[in-house]
Amino acid sequence: MEPIVRWGLPFYVKDGQDVCYIKPDKEYLVFGFGEVVNPIQEEGAHMHPVAWTITSLDEATEATIRGLVEKAVS
Repeated sequence: MEPIVRWGLPFYVKDGQDVCYIKPDKEYLVFGFGEVVNPIQEEGAHMHPVAWTITSLDEATEATIRGLVEKAVS
């Protein structure tokens, strides 16, 4: 993945497509996926998650993020 800045936010892209981004806030981070590459999107679903608010980072949360990113870029 290649890091870029888009709309003032750090995005990570692969093959020209947005994979994920990080948006810092005062009390938390927002971690989200682009519209094209989203490992959580379910076929036929009318709603799917695209972003999460992270208030603290523990090993389990880090492992979840790592797994989602690995799935998104595979």
